[in-house]
Amino acid sequence: MNAPTPHTAAEVEGWVAKMRKEIAIEPPAPGEVRTPDEIANQLELVESVANKALWIVKEADKVRADAAEVLLRARSKAQVAAEGKNAAERAAAVDLATEQERAEEAAAQIAYRYAKGLADLVDSRKSSLQTQSKLVLATYQLASNPRRA
Repeated sequence: MNAPTPHTAAEVEGWVAKMRKEIAIEPPAPGEVRTPDEIANQLELVESVANKALWIVKEADKVRADAAEVLLRARSKAQVAAEGKNAAERAAAVDLATEQERAEEAAAQIAYRYAKGLADLVDSRKSSLQTQSKLVLATYQLASNPRRA
């Protein structure tokens, strides 16, 4: 049985961009109030994205850990290959030999932070929608209960 192919930082960033589009909510027009059904539908959408966001953060963390491990191994090999040189030459040789791995590790770190940002955005959006839901329900309740003089 083959091991699953590890994901890349670019894949993570693509997933995050897609999820951000999914939870983009247009504000109501001035003077317009969202209905409880609209709020409920938006909350369901955000809940769906929240589940995906958790998976994306988990995968981004794996990508980050894998990239860090690859960089560590590459540095070790480069340091062994740089024996016999002075410290500055060894450092330069290690940097040159690990350029690709360092770039991939940096990309993985960025992708992880991007995924964490998505998770934070989803939480914020969910909280905002829950607050809006309470306000809309209160507005409808006030409108449906005429005041008695």
